[in-house]
Amino acid sequence: MFSLADQLALSRNRPAGFDYMRITLAAAVVCQHSMNATLGLRQTLELLATPFRIPVAMILAFFFALSGFLVTGSLFRCKSLISFLGLRALRIAPALAVETTLSAIIVGPIFSETSLVQYLEDPKFYRYFLNIIGDIHYQLPGLFLHNPMPDVVNAQLWTVPNELWCYVALALLAATSICSNRVKYLAFLIFSQIGLIYYGIYHWEGTSLQLRAPLLVFCFLSGVGFYLWRDKTPFSPLTLLFALFLCTAGLSIEHGDMLVPIPAAYVTCYLGSLDPKRSWIVSSGDYSYGVFLYGFVIQQCVATFGEPVRHWSLNILISLPISFGAAFVSWHLVEKYALPLRRPLESFETAILSKISFVRRRHKSPETIQGPGSSRLN
Repeated sequence: MFSLADQLALSRNRPAGFDYMRITLAAAVVCQHSMNATLGLRQTLELLATPFRIPVAMILAFFFALSGFLVTGSLFRCKSLISFLGLRALRIAPALAVETTLSAIIVGPIFSETSLVQYLEDPKFYRYFLNIIGDIHYQLPGLFLHNPMPDVVNAQLWTVPNELWCYVALALLAATSICSNRVKYLAFLIFSQIGLIYYGIYHWEGTSLQLRAPLLVFCFLSGVGFYLWRDKTPFSPLTLLFALFLCTAGLSIEHGDMLVPIPAAYVTCYLGSLDPKRSWIVSSGDYSYGVFLYGFVIQQCVATFGEPVRHWSLNILISLPISFGAAFVSWHLVEKYALPLRRPLESFETAILSKISFVRRRHKSPETIQGPGSSRLN
């Protein structure tokens, strides 16, 4: 059987597929949000209460599964959870802090309908900076009040706390050694799947546009599982088609969402493991996070110019290139410069681990007893 691990080995575990998937999914998020920005939330939900919901719901399912697969590799390359969690923070926090600050101090004053004094005195202005630590706030004073989706600056950030919960969950699984034993992890996935089915049937009513937060976290955990079992996972087009069928069927029936994460994770891992030729868009930097961060606020700014640009296609044509430009700047001026901070992080980790090791050795070794007739105890 040709496995997922065999396919990854062909590209020395650096396939371009994951890079293309990241930027494609980020662009897909902007395209999907064009309906929110031009039609409003209610009409968007009505429109997507159709087969259109299937591809829309798969966007975030793929995103979270991709993150789970790739982040697990990072986990096993780290010496401890200190560097693992530190690297996650370095990847997320700097760009998020800059985007939050720019939205509050530049976009806000330009587009707000309140005076600058009122804007700066409003508690919403100060609460908005809590986005930097994952406490998400969507409003700034007087901003986008007459847009089709009013009073919302950054709707896309609702996924950030869920992503943070994914990292915490993986860290806990690593700390309890479940991740180091893939049989235990498989048992954990099975019990989690059963628990989600039971909980969903008895507690979730109706159908949401996106997969609910616990299911997105389970997409992440399913990606972790495929990484751990990659040498036993078939890399097969037929399996891919079957997984796509399961995703489509699950999203088409009542309570079927609970069955989507595992097949969605397989689709993600299959497509990500492909290794097409790299173009400049993936070889020059990782722009996906920046497109995700800046996309919605740019779309809301475009929507303020009124009816002439309030068609979803025009919103995409205008907003997507600007979002990519913002992402390009974010990568080359912010995110790329945060990466070298891993060196002091690793030095800090080494110092902490050395201290812990020293304390453990002292604790395990009996003290030397000094005095007449005494001897060193080993």
